[in-house]
Amino acid sequence: MNYRKLLINLGIVSLMSLPVVLGSGEKAKAQRRVLTIHNHTEANLTELYVSPEWSRYWGQNQLDGILKPGDSATVIITGNTCEYDILARDGNYQEVPPGGFGEFNVCDNDHFALTDSTMRVVQWP
Repeated sequence: MNYRKLLINLGIVSLMSLPVVLGSGEKAKAQRRVLTIHNHTEANLTELYVSPEWSRYWGQNQLDGILKPGDSATVIITGNTCEYDILARDGNYQEVPPGGFGEFNVCDNDHFALTDSTMRVVQWP
């Protein structure tokens, strides 16, 4: 077997694929988005997670402390998708609102309200 020829061919194939790899990296630039989450519940929120809707993992808690009723928190996310899931929990690890999380388009909206019964987009001046 001619190993020198094999190595040369592998080198040529690698060089030919390099522009494709570099070019695709430029298209997939992550965008920075600032979201505001408003706590319109009666609960003190201790956990807030924002992750792409296709992700199987929630990632890190976005709250530094407690988000009290009537308060708002700013969350900065980076990604190249628009569809995100938002999950909030109170001090007893109960989901707020009860029963789950919301799926939101963060490209079109940047303010979200949590109420005792739902999570919704808020139109903000």
